Amino acid sequence: MLPFTNVLGHRDSNWFSYVAYGLGIRSVLPIPEFVPAEDKSDVTITIDQVRSVFDYVPQEVIEQPLALQVEKKEAVVYVKEAGVFLVQGGCKIVVIPAPDVDELKLRLALVGTVMAILLQQRSPLVLHASAVEIDGKAVLFLGNSGEGKSTIAAALQAQGYAVVADDIAPVSWEEGKAMLAPGFPQIKISREVAEVLGYDWESLWQLHPKLEKRGLRLRRNFPQRSLPISRIYLLASGSEVKCEPMKKQAKLIALMQHSELMKLFSSGEVMQFESCASLAQSCEVICLRRPRNLSLLSELVKVVEEDVRGSLLLTNKGYLAC
Repeated sequence: MLPFTNVLGHRDSNWFSYVAYGLGIRSVLPIPEFVPAEDKSDVTITIDQVRSVFDYVPQEVIEQPLALQVEKKEAVVYVKEAGVFLVQGGCKIVVIPAPDVDELKLRLALVGTVMAILLQQRSPLVLHASAVEIDGKAVLFLGNSGEGKSTIAAALQAQGYAVVADDIAPVSWEEGKAMLAPGFPQIKISREVAEVLGYDWESLWQLHPKLEKRGLRLRRNFPQRSLPISRIYLLASGSEVKCEPMKKQAKLIALMQHSELMKLFSSGEVMQFESCASLAQSCEVICLRRPRNLSLLSELVKVVEEDVRGSLLLTNKGYLAC
């Protein structure tokens, strides 16, 4: 038996049950990021103790930090020092740990890249976005890595709004309405953001010793049901904090740029275009410009609140339907 499974006390009968992204998950690995729940089993996560990383990863690739091989029914994800993850049919993840596995790195990969690929196997669209709940609806923030998606979500959370997703936002449609399934109650923030928002850095969850960010656990008020998407903000730099309307083509381009995962799948580009076009029609997509200055976080929160409130007033009066 691998040392990794010895540490975990892995046995076939030892299952952990969770819910994340609206899915019931049964896992032989503990995943403290997810919400414990006795729910239906949509996804299983197991360890393969027979096969080796070298059965899937050629020697010339073994030193790369990340490698992907994606086919219609199965994806192979390799993460250096973590192992190989076989993602099968949107319902099964098989973990083949590296010989000297870094357990924290394995779990980071599992709840991040690996879950994103599994969700893409199940969902029409997965966005690289963070989201909060405002007035019973999901408000999303799109942006490249480091653009501040998690920062603004954390700032809104500090004002009493529930974080719904951090980085991975799976979109589905119910009766023609775009819906977001909540992820899990954690958001990644830097030391500087923690200080500005008044969190004790040492009390935050250390995700990995090499990561500059830590995890802020959000056990209270975390939504457990899918929420209708009312508004999507594209984060961009600017000299002042303001919201700008976007033309139809610009909205579509922004959504496609932040759903690049779909292109890994066969026929992915066609499905990506259709899904992004449907999303652009079903809710507002707005450019949110701001200086990259943490001292302006409170102003940024205020601008978002006022913009969302204004859209809700229009909706209630029948002028606009998102």
